[in-house]
Amino acid sequence: MKFSWQLINNFTDLNRIDFNQFKENLTLSGLEIDNVENIEKYKDKIIDLSITANREELSSSLSLAIEASTIFNTALKIIPIQLNYKKSIQYNDKTSRNKKYTHIAYIRIITLKEIVTNTTPKWLLNQLEIHQIDQKDILNNIKEYIKIKWGQSFNITNYNKIQQENNIIQDFTSIKLFNPKEINLIIKSIRNTNKSEINKLNLLIFTTINKIKNQHFINYEFSEFYENMFIDSMKLITTIIGGTIPKYNDAHQKIFIKNSIIKIKKQNINKSLGYIQRKQLKFINTQNIAKILQQLKLYPKYHKKDKSFEVTIPSYRKHDLKREIDIIEEIGRIYQFKHFFNEIKKSSKQGWKSKNHIKIKEIKNTLRRLGLHEVINCCIHNNINNNFINPKIYNPITNTQQELRTNILENLINNYEHNIKYSKNNIEIFEIGKIFQRYNTDNNTYIEKRHLSGLIHNKKYTRSNWNNDDKNITIFHFKNIIETFLETINSRAILKEKLINNERKDFNYPEYLLKKNKQISIYDPQTKTIVGLIGELNNKFIKKSNYKNDKIYIFEINLNQLIETTKSINHLNYTLQKYSNYPSVTRDISIKLKKYVEINKIKKTILEGDKELIESIDVFNEYSTNHNIDHNRVRCVGLRITYRSKSRTLNNKDIIGIDTNLEHKLQELQET
Repeated sequence: MKFSWQLINNFTDLNRIDFNQFKENLTLSGLEIDNVENIEKYKDKIIDLSITANREELSSSLSLAIEASTIFNTALKIIPIQLNYKKSIQYNDKTSRNKKYTHIAYIRIITLKEIVTNTTPKWLLNQLEIHQIDQKDILNNIKEYIKIKWGQSFNITNYNKIQQENNIIQDFTSIKLFNPKEINLIIKSIRNTNKSEINKLNLLIFTTINKIKNQHFINYEFSEFYENMFIDSMKLITTIIGGTIPKYNDAHQKIFIKNSIIKIKKQNINKSLGYIQRKQLKFINTQNIAKILQQLKLYPKYHKKDKSFEVTIPSYRKHDLKREIDIIEEIGRIYQFKHFFNEIKKSSKQGWKSKNHIKIKEIKNTLRRLGLHEVINCCIHNNINNNFINPKIYNPITNTQQELRTNILENLINNYEHNIKYSKNNIEIFEIGKIFQRYNTDNNTYIEKRHLSGLIHNKKYTRSNWNNDDKNITIFHFKNIIETFLETINSRAILKEKLINNERKDFNYPEYLLKKNKQISIYDPQTKTIVGLIGELNNKFIKKSNYKNDKIYIFEINLNQLIETTKSINHLNYTLQKYSNYPSVTRDISIKLKKYVEINKIKKTILEGDKELIESIDVFNEYSTNHNIDHNRVRCVGLRITYRSKSRTLNNKDIIGIDTNLEHKLQELQET
């Protein structure tokens, strides 16, 4: 919206203020200036303001002058002229006779009998052009100019319109303050005029009631400058149009408009606006707050008891000052936000974090350092396994989200298929989330648990030599990753053989997703319980046939049970042992074993009897034969055994004795 600098200075003196300072302070107060145009012909400046939706009352030079006087704390040049309504006709609403009145609804009707000249002055046309108002007849041009200057104006009508509408109030407002029959008494003298001349008369209607536009409710402003506006209008009409103004007819009604009162606590002002920029951190004091509220014409009252301000909202600001925070914003706007600290004071105090939260954070960081990426999936989907009752959702949104998940791995398999679809060759992910398992078979109740699951598929995980091709990750690599993970988080859990038993099914973990012969349990030796399961994914659960031969390794762990297996690192259980100063003897042997014989069982058998002289047993090779012995496939394991004594050098007799004992034990292993 555009405003004339000269018109603004008619109401308040801003010439003493530097224009650049005026623009800066106006912008800091929330009224952004889009453009300033200099008009040399009239020695005027046109200010183009960006008016927000909540400041629609800034629609005239007077309203902007009042706003500027509030911001710069300057006085207005004009003094409101008191309205003299006592001699006018008084009408009382039956519903409000006994109520106290706060305002006067006043109407004044002028009969304009002749128009001497129809030429509009150039300066007035220029003002209309600046505000992009179409030029009409001289009377309407004056009406629009008064609206630009004062924010309110008069209405132009005639006797025919009044007769057709039968309600003169409809010309200027949408409520009925006066009875149509009663208002016609005001124009009784017009009816006595000659009928041939009655339609030539222009009726100018002035009223103290104005409607603020673009509001869902009707908000009325009683203007204290109504009489000033009337006198200015009459001067323009008599000066430009010519002729004399006859005696007017008027009426009034006493109305009650409830004041809007808002309470603001000083504590909330300090909390919202913060500290002011001084050497010491201090809040804006009570006296300054009261001064600013008075400057805003909110008539503050301070209550010492609860340290709060009580303000009365003017009728023309009721549409945007409705809450406590609106008043606080006005205080900051006048005081200027640049005088407050723009940074939040940092607190050195840290919130309390539970051990459980810290441990989960450590688990996530450990898995990330091992190369896994965290994913998050929805807890609602359709479970693959339908052998037992899954927790159903009543009234599901979609057909693909009808059940609560019983494990996380099924979501990770979907993530794998999605990534493979978009040419993502390698995927290494994990998720910590909630699962829902059956707790009571009688009443179909379910218990909520937190699980940790992961999936690894990497075709380029390892390379034996720089000129060889990359190889896929194996179960041994995957097993090593899990062992490293458990050791890093200081867990006492160990990896143990998963017993294959078709009759026993562990519903705590998704065994059906793993290949039967490639499952390893994560075992807690202290409580003797299984806390998790790792292994190779059964390829029948992969939908795409092109990827049926992919090696995919998965794991699922009960998170709470895993955290219970972790121990504090304050006390270490390491055993210190001296190195032997005597030389060692190494033997490489190959053993033929049946397919499902454990390496731990082999080591335990070899160590029996010669534990003090055998320093270590390492597996350096393993391969399977193509021959069938007793209809069982045979595998060969290469072991490297190191002999060493801590007190002496081994002689030939010692080594021969160890070798002989070893041969007997190897025969026992091959027979089993």
